[in-house]
Amino acid sequence: MPRLRWCPPLALLAALLACASRQSPPSESPPPAAAEAKAPVSPTLRLPTHVRPTGYTAELTLDPAQPTFQGVLDIDLDVKQGTDVVWLHGHDLTVKEATLSMGGKAVPVRQTKGEGDFLGFVPERALGPGAARLRLVYEGNLSTRETMGAFRSQEAGAWYVFTQFEALGARRVFPCFDEPGFKVPWQLTFHTPKGYTAVTNTPQVAEEPGPSGTTTWRFARTQPLPSYLIAFGVGTFDFVEAQPSGQKAVRTRIITPKGRGAQAAYAAQVTPEILAHLERYFGTPYPYEKLDVLSVSLLGGAMEHPGLVTFNSESLLSPSAEDSVEFRRGFYHTQVHELAHQWFGDLVTMAWWDDLWLNESFASWATVRIVSEAQPSWDEPVARVRGRSFALGTDSLVSARRVRQPIQSENDVFNAFDGITYGKGSAVLFMTEAWLGPDVFQRGVRRYLAAHAHGNATAEDFLSALSAEAGQDVSGVLSSFLEQGGAPLVTARLDCAGKTPQVALSQSRFLPLGSQGDSARRWKVPLCVRYPTPGAPERACTVLEAEQAVLPLPKAQGCPAWILPNAEGAGYFRTALDARMLGRLLSTDARALSRTERVALLGDVRALVNNGAMPAADALGLLPGLAGEKDLQVFEASRELLGLLNPGMLSEKSREDRARFLRETYGARARALGVAPRAGEDEDTRLLRLQLLRLAGEEGGEPTLVAEARKVTEQWLAGQTPTRDENLLETLLDVASANGDAALHTRLVQAMRAEPDRKRREQYLGALRAFSEPALVKENLQLLLDPTLDMREVGWLLYFAGMEPGARDLTFDFVKQHYDALVRRLPEDRVDMLAAALSSFCDPVHRQEYAAFFEQRMAGAPGGPRTYARGLEQMDLCIAFKAAQGPSIEAFLAARRPAKATHR
Repeated sequence: MPRLRWCPPLALLAALLACASRQSPPSESPPPAAAEAKAPVSPTLRLPTHVRPTGYTAELTLDPAQPTFQGVLDIDLDVKQGTDVVWLHGHDLTVKEATLSMGGKAVPVRQTKGEGDFLGFVPERALGPGAARLRLVYEGNLSTRETMGAFRSQEAGAWYVFTQFEALGARRVFPCFDEPGFKVPWQLTFHTPKGYTAVTNTPQVAEEPGPSGTTTWRFARTQPLPSYLIAFGVGTFDFVEAQPSGQKAVRTRIITPKGRGAQAAYAAQVTPEILAHLERYFGTPYPYEKLDVLSVSLLGGAMEHPGLVTFNSESLLSPSAEDSVEFRRGFYHTQVHELAHQWFGDLVTMAWWDDLWLNESFASWATVRIVSEAQPSWDEPVARVRGRSFALGTDSLVSARRVRQPIQSENDVFNAFDGITYGKGSAVLFMTEAWLGPDVFQRGVRRYLAAHAHGNATAEDFLSALSAEAGQDVSGVLSSFLEQGGAPLVTARLDCAGKTPQVALSQSRFLPLGSQGDSARRWKVPLCVRYPTPGAPERACTVLEAEQAVLPLPKAQGCPAWILPNAEGAGYFRTALDARMLGRLLSTDARALSRTERVALLGDVRALVNNGAMPAADALGLLPGLAGEKDLQVFEASRELLGLLNPGMLSEKSREDRARFLRETYGARARALGVAPRAGEDEDTRLLRLQLLRLAGEEGGEPTLVAEARKVTEQWLAGQTPTRDENLLETLLDVASANGDAALHTRLVQAMRAEPDRKRREQYLGALRAFSEPALVKENLQLLLDPTLDMREVGWLLYFAGMEPGARDLTFDFVKQHYDALVRRLPEDRVDMLAAALSSFCDPVHRQEYAAFFEQRMAGAPGGPRTYARGLEQMDLCIAFKAAQGPSIEAFLAARRPAKATHR
């Protein structure tokens, strides 16, 4: 799920453990009273390892209609060496009874509160090595504010309980060893009111009537799992049976809120086929006993719990999936990612959060690998390069994390789930696969999984397995990308002065204008230069290790007309060519490039503008010629250049010019395509329509498109079904709202408040987010303070308000005025959104105000320090970019004004 690196040196770790646990020899007599009264020293980040769990048995009594639950938990312990305290994690739990037994004898214990989430249990006498059992009777909360831990939500008036434990949420439900390295079996039992059903990771073994109209649900013991992979749901469900999945034909179901089972047809259809593709690649059967996929209201994405994968309801369910291309592709991609985790993350689990990339980078890489095979018409290998370009953009920030980032606080855990772990990590894996070859890479993956099945592993374990199959040490190349932030800029210059043409290569860190980063970093960069020959184009490959190197082109005959330093966009780096060579590739010689290479090149053009090597107007001048591009992937890549026209850095007049440019550049094609699908259209045409509507209609305000969108919106508000394509409907709602008035806004707010169906309510909220008129944005913000609305639904209105240039000041004023109230209403792990939503200012005055307001406030928010630092850096870079490239952008837009507007 929804977004690390290093462990403390051994000497420091030993010191921490010694301080945390004050080891004592076994003793039959009570310690002195003074020692007994002395509070043990709390751990500060990680639990000591001299007491480890070997298994959990839990019974939870919960009613989704009630705000609390009761738990009884037995933890079997292995005491490795003498200790006078057992430390666990627990958050917002009230432990009412604690008993400890060892060697068949009860040992009285008392509770002690450590720092943060640490709970200590101090035995009357120090424990010696051996087996022990700790029984805890406790109470916890079922939150209506959070989406981590165990939380409640309503669907059509009925209450449900769901869980999300990754990364630090299990401690909100179980007092436990809440770290990925503690991987043991769990056995769960639930007591619920009659009429509710419980589901969890494993198959149900019994359903029994209980006292006072309750039902007891007993489940099989799990295979070894870390706490973050435990999950359950309680509610009134529909169960949709899919075909049995995998080589073991495990039972497969889609579980939905009551009444929504019919919307799970697509998920039920494709889940078994996805699992089959993954089994073939990994060479081993799905490791678990069943495969349920649970629809969860308000979940921010999806989560890979073995046996009970969870999905945000609106990503899993659709009343008209057969007509919505974006929905189908979105679910398919996400389900591949979650099911790939059954091997990478579940079967083999990272030892500590610094190796989260072994979960998320691999699941993201596997998504492209499997979708490319299973759905070749979706162009996944080409789309991958756009994702790589996005990751490179994030990686250009000095505040960006490493892939293997040291985990020095809980903030580092929250920050780990980001575009670096997912995007950069997967791109580095693709580069490695291209370098070593897909067969070698696959054998390395299989070796790693076989060696560590049902256990934990580290980056070193994977690198060792891959090196063994490659017949060479791969750690140097991979570690240079995993262990440091940033990415290379590889400069390539063709030299034909000698007998054999060659390419002069050099590397430095890519840094955008205004960056304070150090450019003198080095990587070990696998790369292939592609160049023309009288037959087919050839490649020359190397690993660039030094600052400079020379690569001969042995098969060239004469001086090549062009060179491309990143064949097929396989490498994780930016490229720079001289203006003449770049011009050839972007014009007449573009036909020599593959579609993947064209997409990669457009991303590099944007980067060259960002670091000042190319005038913005030159890059923007490519857009009119690309507006009619028939290849959907290349067209979408061209949109990256539109990011240079960031409304946040433009004057009001230039924002009007931007809208006009979008209308004039994309309007004719959008009008010709129309707002309704036509019989026989392919999927790319349907996806292109959505893109054009957003560009020309929503952002450009093209009158014909706005009128059509308003007509569809009126029909929808009247209860009609103007289109069965949910994604098209939502796009047209955005077009109407972005150009809408106060009357439309009022109708949408009233309809949203009265709507019981969550899906339709989210559509209303989606439309409200698109309004840009400051007075209407201000009304949106007031919804965040309404106690009758669920902040987990409406909170994203704040983010979109902060991104709207004309409403940023009033949004900042609103946050400053209501900061404490917003913090109380937002989920704890989303408080940093208050700073993230206001990070698009592009002037020194607002930058200073932002720093003054958020510096101390973000220091205490989960993940807040890095969010704050990233916000400041983004503003600094925007200010520098505006100073350097702003005149070029303004001139580009001004040159396209009508004559009357230009000559006043």
